[in-house]
Amino acid sequence: IRPPGALAEEEFLKRCIKCGQCMRLCPTNVIQPSGIEAGLENLWTPVLNNRIGSSGCQLNCTACGQICPTSAIRPITLAEKLGTDAFSDAGPIKLGTAFFDRNRCLPWAMDKPCIVCQENCPLSPKAIYTREYFSTVRDGIFTVKKATNKKIETIEKTITPDKFATGDYYCVSKGEKIGKIVANTANTLIISTDKRFGKIPAAGGKIEVQVRLQRPYVDIEKCTGCGICEHECPVSGRRAIRVSAEGETRNADRALLLKR
Repeated sequence: IRPPGALAEEEFLKRCIKCGQCMRLCPTNVIQPSGIEAGLENLWTPVLNNRIGSSGCQLNCTACGQICPTSAIRPITLAEKLGTDAFSDAGPIKLGTAFFDRNRCLPWAMDKPCIVCQENCPLSPKAIYTREYFSTVRDGIFTVKKATNKKIETIEKTITPDKFATGDYYCVSKGEKIGKIVANTANTLIISTDKRFGKIPAAGGKIEVQVRLQRPYVDIEKCTGCGICEHECPVSGRRAIRVSAEGETRNADRALLLKR
């Protein structure tokens, strides 16, 4: 993934003298020298590494193109980068496209609430959006021992204290939400009284604990491949959302979808 304003790859490699000025000036340090994985010709040329530095490529920054001495990264205006004013028809410069790895994404693979990528997407409207989904937690079915308007005591005493106290968990009976869980002990669920959905179950009845998930999706028409989502993803190692060069503006051959 090349910096914004980089020429088509063949011309870029002809012009780039590997001086490192773009790397030195980058305010987030996301521009890094390439290794030998793409061949010796690419060695030390600038690429975006979204896992290094303080963030991804910032929307309001065009510094790399302003300092490049050979215009391998051509100078661009902020309007051209963002696709505004005279460039509104062309749209923003796309560095690539973000993709989710659903086998590593917390809401998709592990039923863990997380919307870090969506919160950090700098675009408006955001390129990452979510869809609400409720999932019964593992070993989350309990038998009611006693229930009041504020709490439900279960026969089982296997719940980890305060495990469901994050505001993301709900008590459900017969497919109908009763209310949000605000605290819990080993055998007691404290239900919020602010908003009650359904009836409290009788003793001997079954209840489920469900987690409210906001599963993320990428709008490929809006994503510019800035990489901020990848940088901020809390999954260690291989991130659950990663940016690749598919869909980049500078190279029509890297179009995301094959044309028939």
